[in-house]
Amino acid sequence: MPRHLYVFAEFAFDPETGTLTRRNRGVHLPEQTALLLEALLTNANNLVSREDLRQVLWPDEEFLDYGQGINVAINRLRNILRDDPKNPRFLKTIPKRGYSFCGEVTVVEREPSTQNRAPEPAAPVIDTTSSAATAAEAEAAPDLPLASPSLFVAAPAPPETGPSTPSRYWRLAWIAGFAIVTLIVAVAFLHTRPTSGAVHALKLGIAPIRMIGGNDPADLGEGFRLELSDAMSRLPQVQVRAASSFTISDAADIPRLSRALNLDDLLLGSMSRQGDQYDLKFELVRAADATHLASFEYSAAKKDLPAISERLQQDIFHYLQSKTETLQTIKGSTNDAQAYELYLQGSYHMFEREPASLRKAVAEFQQATLRDPSFAAAYAGLATAYLKLSAYDTDPRDGLLDKAEAFARDAIRIDPSLAQAHAVLGSTAYKLDRDFPRGEAELRDAIRIDPTQAEYRNWLAVLLTEEGRFDEALTQLNLAQTSAPFWPSVYAMEGLVGVYARRNETAIAAARRYAELLPNLPIAHNTLAWVYFETGHYQDAVNEWRQMAELQNDHVRVALEEKGMSLLKSKGIHAYAELRLAAIESRQGVSQVNDFSPAEWDACAGKRDQAISELERLSAARDPYMLHVGVDPLFDSLHNDPRFLALLSRSGVSVPPSLSGVDSHLCQ
Repeated sequence: MPRHLYVFAEFAFDPETGTLTRRNRGVHLPEQTALLLEALLTNANNLVSREDLRQVLWPDEEFLDYGQGINVAINRLRNILRDDPKNPRFLKTIPKRGYSFCGEVTVVEREPSTQNRAPEPAAPVIDTTSSAATAAEAEAAPDLPLASPSLFVAAPAPPETGPSTPSRYWRLAWIAGFAIVTLIVAVAFLHTRPTSGAVHALKLGIAPIRMIGGNDPADLGEGFRLELSDAMSRLPQVQVRAASSFTISDAADIPRLSRALNLDDLLLGSMSRQGDQYDLKFELVRAADATHLASFEYSAAKKDLPAISERLQQDIFHYLQSKTETLQTIKGSTNDAQAYELYLQGSYHMFEREPASLRKAVAEFQQATLRDPSFAAAYAGLATAYLKLSAYDTDPRDGLLDKAEAFARDAIRIDPSLAQAHAVLGSTAYKLDRDFPRGEAELRDAIRIDPTQAEYRNWLAVLLTEEGRFDEALTQLNLAQTSAPFWPSVYAMEGLVGVYARRNETAIAAARRYAELLPNLPIAHNTLAWVYFETGHYQDAVNEWRQMAELQNDHVRVALEEKGMSLLKSKGIHAYAELRLAAIESRQGVSQVNDFSPAEWDACAGKRDQAISELERLSAARDPYMLHVGVDPLFDSLHNDPRFLALLSRSGVSVPPSLSGVDSHLCQ
């Protein structure tokens, strides 16, 4: 039968080989991209419905979410053709119906190749594996779109016998630097399939969202980015560097960030307002040289931005998965579309870390496990949500820590190599059973499995601190900062550890860094205030608490701190502590975030008996709060009280030897 070529504009496309040629240079397209282009060219200037495209791209299988898959395929094809979706030259979107290929398309028929026929000359191949590949060769490379450079590898000639099939695998990429054009070997996850059989996790960074025009606050884009970072971190084979590891989105700084954070790719984004609608544009670039890989564009009302976050992560998920034969790419994942969607929603709600949001996450993770009882990652998410809920509800009778431990064990039963589940088990081991050795072993297992997750080192640092192993805790935090140097949480934790270790300068510097990274986050100012207070800088602490209240629009708390500053200056720290105790009793001016328990304020007010009575109540309830009482400087004045030492013993903790006999300097 005849062999067809489709010729349009400066392009020629051979559907038999999947080769797209521009200006005498050919490239192999991925199989689905080639099928998509053929379907559109065959029906040029006519509507091709989304259902038609589904039949073309996935004729014999049930795809996870073919709607999103089609969107990703269209975006990839647009990138290859350098087609602007707002002013399309080739691909026209017919809203809610499908797509149409615009323009003149000529079908050229050729005789099929035979065994006796000499093969047609192949397009020149640039050997990127050879050290002889020079900048001069790169400059002679084809004038093909740079939109997705991993696709643009010169195509080999068809085999002499029989028709060839489009390659399923992306191989080496032609890439461009900032100032010069050079050729290098690209072995990042997006551009090659590992040959050893090991799963290579893509290390992804998400740069700050640029706000363009309008009067929208910058933290609108930052909030969107933080939500996206947490959600993207749940994608199979993706490790997302902490969102606050990035302070700029200028492409000129990408190589520096790449080297510092060992990134594979970086997601850049902008947000602009058009009336009541927001236009969002994202670009996925290779971090080593800022080469463009893919684009994603969306339009939505402000209230729909969370849905766009989910849509973007799904689109990138499909982009990454387009080279695999199954969506179950890692052990413990799922092929159930609705289960995975529920998992993404649960991850999204868990990011907010507020009780109501965490309860939503619990419900969504539970639904995901009901749909797919073998979905290990959903069980791990459920365990983590319960663990984080326990920080707000410390009553052991509610069993939140027990539930966290049970679901973590469910996850590990399905996938013993799931780091998140081991990390949860490490936390519950010492919080529930005071089993510090087992807790440490589980947390170290989590770090061994996934050493890039700084949060696990944070959790281990807390355990080590509560045992009085301050040097080891600070070492873990230094390692966490090495992998995530701009992640705020690691500095918050260093502030806490520094206070408990009585290393005040370290604590204050870390807490200040935390607040600098997140200047508009109330809890960052609360953390800095806490560190200031526990290091004896009372007026600085009150100023930070006042700033926190202003960010929360908490006028009652602002007034309380103004009164507190006056009392502090006129009557001293005991009067301020009494003011805070009265606020706790009346629930007027109590912050939305935790800032000291009644026992701490009792100790600070000089009410020794009341402080011990409150601690006795917490100890009897096995409240996890008791775990750090032995290292908290606010209780230094109680270290010689037998009642205090006895209740610590009943709680399974003690005053570390290094802190025995430490003179109390607070609240005097």
